[in-house]
Amino acid sequence: MLRRFFEWLERETGLVSAWNRFWSQPLPATVGWGHIFGALLLLCLVILFVTGGAMMFYYSPTPDQAYPSVQYIEHYLPFGKFIRALHYWTARIIVLLLIVHLVRVFLWGAYKKPRQMIWVSGVLLLLCVIGFGLTGYALPWDQKAYWGTAVRLKIAEGIPIIGHAVANFLRGGEQLGAVTLMRFYVLHVFVLPILVFILVAWHIRQVHVLGVTPAWVKVGHEDEIPKTQRLHPDQTARIAVGAILLLALLFWLSAKFPAPLEPRANPLDTAYKPHPDFYVLWLHELLKLFPPHLEFVGSFVLPTLLVILLLIVPFIERNPERHPLRRLPAVTTGLVILFAIVALNIKGMEALPHPEKLSPLAKRGQELFVELRCYTCHGINGGGGPVGPDLGLGGKRDPKKVEAILRNPGAFNAHTVMPSYDLPPEEMKALVAYIVSIGPNSKMPPIPPVEPEKPPSHFEENWFANHKFEVRKDPASCGDCHKPFFCQACHQNRRPSSHDEQWLKFHFGNAAEQPAMCNACHTPDYCEECHKLMRHDTKWLKGHGSQLVKFGETKKWSGLTMHQLCYHCHTKQSCDECHRGALPESHKAPDFLQRHGELAGTGDRGLGTRQSVQNAVVRGTSQQACVTCHTKQFCDNCHIGAKPKSHEQPNFVLGRGARDGGRVKSGHAQEALRKGLQSCQTCHKQEFCSNCHGTEIPHPQNFVKIHVREARKDMALCQRCHTWDEPECRQCHSKRPPSHTPDFRQTHPQRITDGGTSCQVCHGRNACMDCHKLPMPHPRNFVKTHGELAKQRGIKGKESVQQLQRQLCSSCHANRYCRLCHLPTTSQR
Repeated sequence: MLRRFFEWLERETGLVSAWNRFWSQPLPATVGWGHIFGALLLLCLVILFVTGGAMMFYYSPTPDQAYPSVQYIEHYLPFGKFIRALHYWTARIIVLLLIVHLVRVFLWGAYKKPRQMIWVSGVLLLLCVIGFGLTGYALPWDQKAYWGTAVRLKIAEGIPIIGHAVANFLRGGEQLGAVTLMRFYVLHVFVLPILVFILVAWHIRQVHVLGVTPAWVKVGHEDEIPKTQRLHPDQTARIAVGAILLLALLFWLSAKFPAPLEPRANPLDTAYKPHPDFYVLWLHELLKLFPPHLEFVGSFVLPTLLVILLLIVPFIERNPERHPLRRLPAVTTGLVILFAIVALNIKGMEALPHPEKLSPLAKRGQELFVELRCYTCHGINGGGGPVGPDLGLGGKRDPKKVEAILRNPGAFNAHTVMPSYDLPPEEMKALVAYIVSIGPNSKMPPIPPVEPEKPPSHFEENWFANHKFEVRKDPASCGDCHKPFFCQACHQNRRPSSHDEQWLKFHFGNAAEQPAMCNACHTPDYCEECHKLMRHDTKWLKGHGSQLVKFGETKKWSGLTMHQLCYHCHTKQSCDECHRGALPESHKAPDFLQRHGELAGTGDRGLGTRQSVQNAVVRGTSQQACVTCHTKQFCDNCHIGAKPKSHEQPNFVLGRGARDGGRVKSGHAQEALRKGLQSCQTCHKQEFCSNCHGTEIPHPQNFVKIHVREARKDMALCQRCHTWDEPECRQCHSKRPPSHTPDFRQTHPQRITDGGTSCQVCHGRNACMDCHKLPMPHPRNFVKTHGELAKQRGIKGKESVQQLQRQLCSSCHANRYCRLCHLPTTSQR
């Protein structure tokens, strides 16, 4: 049956006889192992087409789906990881085999007449293979793919005349995006495969027609070499051995070293440093040899000349000899170019990051780094998230400080979103060891896929700052990927903008309209804890006053009065509907208005004695019972201006006119010193006094030791209560300091070496202005604005600078100091 099929096929097409003639073609006796590389290259192309076609079934060429589809191939498709690795390593091995094959043909002189076009097709195939690598480079759409493509297109832009147009065509515009990825995909899977298929068919056909070139034979004497071999089985046996070794190498590399996949492309991570592959590494090193304005020479001119030279070498090298020693000029030129490329490649490889050597403890820390998903915020030399600092930068780290930051990041940055990590001692030690070991040559460790993948909105510019608006548009969108505790890790100390001071009053309305809004951040238990007493039934209304008071005494709501608890949900009008005219028992007494001050002081509804009022005032419980029903404004309507007798004097705050040491002493300060500061605290809290005095009142016990430091901040603070003639001040300040010599007034500008800080310890800022008429020391921007002083003083005309100098500047500065800018000499003019 099979024989009849082949007979029919031969009768209709002639393919069987053609196939037999191809494998039975004779070969010269000198053909050997050096001629198997062409067949191995064909095997590599077959592997690339098969593995690439298999991945095309699952790959999606869009920026939002390319990376997840590659992740799916790697981690979820059966044998997907091996297939991608086989494709990856074959694409690199084929470049090496092409170079070896090209060098072998060049040294054998196999490009000479009549086989010139075989050489040209081989050079074109080399360019197509490099094109496969450059276009396939971008398809994973990870960090390396994105930024490597961006760098190469930037280099292409430097080509004169056509560079910008070529780069824009490949990009599909001015920016990398969906059009860029689609165009690279079409070039990789459609355009280049067609070109390769045509060139391979032409190449093989030419070899079959013209035959394999025998080694070291002069042009025109090929027929003198006897053809004692056949393609099959003589040469195919050698090809089979080479193919087995090649497949074994590829399978071992694919199983041992999977294809790399870096973090997803992040256009905002401009710190990422892409590293080129070896077959274009020499080209990147060549660029460094030229200044920026001549980079196009290394990126376009020299590579173009090299390609042209390779294409025309069969036509310009007319020496009929094929032996390398009989055509030294051509061989020497070719080897020099080859060695230059190899040297540039070696130099470029030295600049690549070296593999990390981690201790077993640091390796465990690297695993924890991935398990805790630290890479989502922190990058390592470009790879990773852009939210936190790049751990590959910053030099050597202190392990103790690293551990302290991990345990309590908020102590080092109050606005950080980094959660605290309370790990067991061994794990904490391992994580710290890994973070400390990260340096300039470190790489991001392999990151496993995380499902579900980030939605496209998470990769938009400034998404992190604007994500609250995404939540408002669709609160359930967070719950699709995140659990409530994920959001609470950031929001536990950060209210969203919707949770302002008044929001709690209206949150029940928002929650009723959109319940998913609460669930985006809060668990049901969180809401039920508040709503146990906030959702009222009929029974609750009968005793709501006592229940609210009891609820207000709990630790959670301590410090809130009854009306403040009600106003979380109710407005004042809502309470007035029931409580209008409903006086408590304490308010029904005939003499209530006369005695309501005592009731306010007791802090309860019973009638209190004068002693209980005083005790309540000292304890700070005054008026707490009043605000249960009344607002502060309600009380202020009657109590405004109701001052104690000591406060009724018109000049109480500013002073009584008594002068001590030339300064007016505050009247209220006299009262406070005479009666003791406890008299102030009868009505005022300590914060009330501190608002005015700028320092803690009364002074703590150790204040004498630090009062000089406080006085330097603002001497006027001391002078509000104290004068130089007071005994406690006179003990230290009665003597002039040693710097105040008889001729001090003439020399004191030269004595100020600390910007006037030493003067302000005793004199304050205002004392200097009495003499200088200007703030001393001058502010930072004074040099730029001092010219405006003349206008402020009303000085006009040509002599304004001289008048300003005589009136103000000459107090401290010599005339020659001002002339440096304002009065240039004749020579300077």
